[in-house]
Amino acid sequence: MKKTADLYLTILGCWVALFSTALATSYLQIEDTVNGAVVPGILTVITLIFIGYFWLNGTKDILYVIWYYFIVKPKYRTAPLFDLKDEPHIILVYCTRNDFNANSLEQSMKQNYHNFETVILDDSDHEAYRDQINEFAFSHSMKVIRRNDRIGFKAGNLNNFLKNAEYDFFVILDSDEIIPANFIRRMLDYFYCDQSVGIVQGNHEATRNATFFQKKFAIGVNSHWPVYQSVKDKCGFMSLLGHGAMVSKSCYDATGGFPLVVAEDICFSLVAREAGFKTIFAPDILCQEEFPIDYLAFRKRHNKWTQGNMEFIKRNTGMIFTSHQLKWYEKLDIVLFTYSLPLTAAFSLFIIINVIALPLMHASIQYPLWTLIPTILFLVAPMLNDVIYHWKNMNKLSLLSYSGGSMLLYGSMYLTSLRASIKSMFGSSIFLVTPKDTKNIAFSEALYLAKWELLFSFFLVAIAVVCTDSALPVILLALPAMSTPYLVVRHQPNRKENETEDFFTIDRN
Repeated sequence: MKKTADLYLTILGCWVALFSTALATSYLQIEDTVNGAVVPGILTVITLIFIGYFWLNGTKDILYVIWYYFIVKPKYRTAPLFDLKDEPHIILVYCTRNDFNANSLEQSMKQNYHNFETVILDDSDHEAYRDQINEFAFSHSMKVIRRNDRIGFKAGNLNNFLKNAEYDFFVILDSDEIIPANFIRRMLDYFYCDQSVGIVQGNHEATRNATFFQKKFAIGVNSHWPVYQSVKDKCGFMSLLGHGAMVSKSCYDATGGFPLVVAEDICFSLVAREAGFKTIFAPDILCQEEFPIDYLAFRKRHNKWTQGNMEFIKRNTGMIFTSHQLKWYEKLDIVLFTYSLPLTAAFSLFIIINVIALPLMHASIQYPLWTLIPTILFLVAPMLNDVIYHWKNMNKLSLLSYSGGSMLLYGSMYLTSLRASIKSMFGSSIFLVTPKDTKNIAFSEALYLAKWELLFSFFLVAIAVVCTDSALPVILLALPAMSTPYLVVRHQPNRKENETEDFFTIDRN
């Protein structure tokens, strides 16, 4: 399949039809609210922009899934096998900072390929990890590269080695990454299909799920990668996703190296595209990664992703909209996916307008009842892919439990997204390493760890009750935030196996 604009033309067509109908049927109510007043009029326009963006994102979520099963999947073709006359020199670069995983690296090194070497890029500052790495490197006769500073996070670690190394291609491995034995050999087939390809991103699944939290929520990884990345590859903007990918030296040299930012992967992909290189997806090369081990680790990763995306917006928005390499629908794809997490901060303005400002002005917008249907549909749209993907192989009650739990889990991330967005917007972003260890937490400690979420939810409810006489306008934000202590304690590492099976049961019949 060649990349086309058909998906986004369909998304925009459906969204315009739906949103214009909503505006037409709400016109009289909106006119009554504005009623010639300037401030309520401006606030109403801002509200409609937010609703429009939310509906556009929801339309995208639904059509992405439909497009995959009916358009992309039936026509998707993987790269043909090429007869290698010689073997390019490949380097596996294993990036670590206080999270070394010897078993993962050892498995990744078992390649059906001869001309490769493995190098550990170690940013660890804990002696225990440095000792483990030194012992592993000595026993496997491999290099360990350490630098004197930590400038540029993971990107700086990579550049420190790659700018002076000799190779034809390099593979990025995170600490928990396991690539299949045919990874290098199969990746080369994708590069040989098209000389303009500079990055090939492998597929992923979540494995080694040891904790209750991982066993319940990791299945979202298994459904997200093949569906969303396959569609982005053919209909949107495909990006390097940080690990399990191969990059050519010509592409790396043309970009000048990884940008020294938190979200180095998508920034590098954008710079590579401007330099004339494409990023493509290899769905048949299935790598393994680990899902965050518990709720607190998940929250930390979410924090890093939000900061990285906000930094990306600050740094690259101008380049995106003025780019001559990117197609218009690729630009829109970037906006709808990458901008969504940081825009949580902007969504707070929507709450202030509708829960505080308009009620205090004795103004409110009464939308037609039918608009609740698409609103609710778009609210649960992010779960659609998971439900369809796992429908045949997963116990239906477990799937329902997963869907409800996921909405609660991601809903509880609102304050984390808000704080991370504001911090990155007005300051610098920080690369946070997702913890690999977990422990049992008492409920009293969970209450302390969730103190800001609890204060936020109680404050939100109090404001809504004072201004609107009801907590309903904010219940979808307040309830997940209030559930944070439960989410922390519920998913403990030592939960009994039968409890896990009650919530996650695979139907093997």
